[in-house]
Amino acid sequence: MCSHFLHDSVQSAYRACHSMETALLRVHHDIAYALDNNCCAVLLMLDLSAAFDTIDHQILFNRLEYSFGVTGDALLWLKSYLMNRTQRVAIGSVQSDDIKLDFGVPQGSVLRPKLYCIFAKPVDEICRRHGMSYHSYADDTQVYQIIRPQGDWCDLSKA
Repeated sequence: MCSHFLHDSVQSAYRACHSMETALLRVHHDIAYALDNNCCAVLLMLDLSAAFDTIDHQILFNRLEYSFGVTGDALLWLKSYLMNRTQRVAIGSVQSDDIKLDFGVPQGSVLRPKLYCIFAKPVDEICRRHGMSYHSYADDTQVYQIIRPQGDWCDLSKA
């Protein structure tokens, strides 16, 4: 995925030699450096609940095809893998009816984290477009902006 630019360079999960510590150290370093240089930092921490279960299949298929060029048999294979899945709940001998799953990626699948990263790729594009820094570990993302003070509007000691 890295060689085809499908993996975000600031995603520390699912990669060799990267960890939660990698993400924390990067964000901490950038913010500490900014504060040492009399700048302000605004940090937004995003933690998506059940992120892997919220992946909309149609959005994912469109993103794979139009943003990443996955077409033909490869796209058909992914569609057959994700579409027409059902689930039911069983408590004792009582079972619910099957319901169709239009969202989510199967648990335990090696594709699960890769497909999530592709699904979440617009976060990268939005942050870059607006000149914001960010770093992710799985579905936890820290978006931050370093602000250079102009006058004393950024001096928190006067607040």
